[in-house]
Amino acid sequence: MSRRGYVGVDGCPGGWLAVALSEDGQSWAADVYEHPHRLWEAHRGAKLLLIDMPIGLADGREPRACDALARELLKPGRASSIFAAPVREVLGASGYAEANALQREVSGRGLSRQSWGLVPKIRRLDELLQQDMEARRRFRESHPELCFAQLFGGPMRHGKKTPEGFAERLAHLRRVCAHADAIVAELLTRYMRKTLVRDDMLDALVLAVTGRFSGGVLREVPAEGDADRTGLRRTISFYKPEGRTFAAGLQEHV
Repeated sequence: MSRRGYVGVDGCPGGWLAVALSEDGQSWAADVYEHPHRLWEAHRGAKLLLIDMPIGLADGREPRACDALARELLKPGRASSIFAAPVREVLGASGYAEANALQREVSGRGLSRQSWGLVPKIRRLDELLQQDMEARRRFRESHPELCFAQLFGGPMRHGKKTPEGFAERLAHLRRVCAHADAIVAELLTRYMRKTLVRDDMLDALVLAVTGRFSGGVLREVPAEGDADRTGLRRTISFYKPEGRTFAAGLQEHV
């Protein structure tokens, strides 16, 4: 289904959730994959895959510019949702203590527990992108909270893990994706919460919606681009409707 369509990918307890929307918005698919290689095999025909995971890591003592710039766009209220990406040396660490020491030695800063929790997924995604040049071209790093803010007129009012935050985000998505409720209902039925939690569903969906409405033409920070020492882009992509937001009346009927 996702051939030439758009896929939003979010890490979840069971691996990786992919929500795919066709180019015309008439069809969709959603599945959890244990490994990013399997996800890529399933969606190799997609036009674009937006993923909420660092692509291109920090080098030395300079943090990624994209993280700082994305935080500025999420003020007030949601800037803390952007975690600092680790340095590449951390990917080889066997535990938090070793990773924290490596991060401090290379960058001069420690590694948060939250960032360490992402390292296994960052490592697996990095392996795919180092091995497959086509995957490198079609995966783009994005961030759900930044996508919500840019599409709907500003940062969300409530935290995404609260009932109010879930309702707020789903209400926005209903305005632009006629399948939003059906996608959430099917995922709630198919997967237990130990595999997939509710906010992951909306995160993946807003990334897919962002890809589809962009038509593959995204904005990114930093605008001039950036890359790490392996050539992976260090940018965070999003889409902002020109002149008005979806919240201000621009709707999609599919």
